Amino acid sequence: MNRLPLAGVQILDCTALLPGPYCTMMLAELGADVIKVERAGVGDFMGQMSPGCYKYMNGNKRLLSLNLKEPKAIEIIKKIAANSAVFVEGFRPGVVKRLGIDFESLKDVNPHIIYCSISGYGQTGPNRDLPGHDINYQSIAGLFSISGDPDQGPVFPSGIQTADIAGSMYAVISILAALQQPGDTPARLLDVSLANSMASWMMPRFMEFIDRRQPQKAKFMGRGPYGIFETLDDRYLSLGVVEDHFWVNLCKLLGFKDWANDKSFRGWITRNERRHEITPRLEAAFKTKDLEYWLSALSDADVPASAVRGFDDWIHDKQFKETGFIAQNSDGTLDENNFRRFPVDFVEPVDFIKKDEKNKEEAPFIGRDNDAILQKLGISFTEIAGLKAKKVI
Repeated sequence: MNRLPLAGVQILDCTALLPGPYCTMMLAELGADVIKVERAGVGDFMGQMSPGCYKYMNGNKRLLSLNLKEPKAIEIIKKIAANSAVFVEGFRPGVVKRLGIDFESLKDVNPHIIYCSISGYGQTGPNRDLPGHDINYQSIAGLFSISGDPDQGPVFPSGIQTADIAGSMYAVISILAALQQPGDTPARLLDVSLANSMASWMMPRFMEFIDRRQPQKAKFMGRGPYGIFETLDDRYLSLGVVEDHFWVNLCKLLGFKDWANDKSFRGWITRNERRHEITPRLEAAFKTKDLEYWLSALSDADVPASAVRGFDDWIHDKQFKETGFIAQNSDGTLDENNFRRFPVDFVEPVDFIKKDEKNKEEAPFIGRDNDAILQKLGISFTEIAGLKAKKVI
């Protein structure tokens, strides 16, 4: 059986909610042995917010519950850290030092550890101690200022936790990069800021903003044939016409011969700045036929377009089903235990174990693997019972 890329890499995960667990979920799916530490008797708050999301992000990890206010719990953390390649924490800056599991403390027990801190604003700077969540990091990174109707003010646009997931991705990339270094490399400290991660995703748009001499939102974010349009059957399609050849194809399909031959409409920026001419005419055209007609016609004309779908639609999408992204049982119901956590196929050579070849996951719950983890550390059944009685675990 082929080994997964991170087989043999142990990761100690002291995070909760979304950014840290999403990061370590991907690392676990690549083969790492992730031990996730949760608050004894409380667990990860994500389990209350969305049990399904909690299961998705943590079902492929070993779960250990600890009361980190107890010295014995800190001893256990250090014992595990001593044999871990990576430690990931998601506390507010300063908390790990008070607990005694900061970088310097864990470096003492493991001089080669990769220590990854994920926080809202990073470990330095004037905002480091501010509380926050995804909406705040998106806000400070400027996402709201360029979202929504170009003629209106800032709006909260994202239906997903964009900043949280951006931070997760950069944490994964940083950890993978650090793991590429020799095993005897001195301990490394990775400082992942969710706000900085979101701002990094904004950089391509920011550079366009600079290139165009910092225009106001109405001019900067106006889009012509690049947006959402309603069809005759009250459904919606997305149109992604950026290049000139797609624009010409679209005009020919819609019978806009005047625009197809008019070079004054050439260029991405030009069309965006003339959106008040373009958009009403496109809206009127797309309202004449139903969605399926337009999807077929636009495909035949080689114009980038797709249906605007909700979750009710895409869980039955043929493309997602064919690629195994959304797993289903033989009766057509959703197989939540086998939803893909890592969307990249390693095609050749095949060195990934198929999902159905993995051990079946047990449902995650607080302290599920306490006994097995602690016994491996040399802690006896009697001692474990004592830790439970003292509410250390």
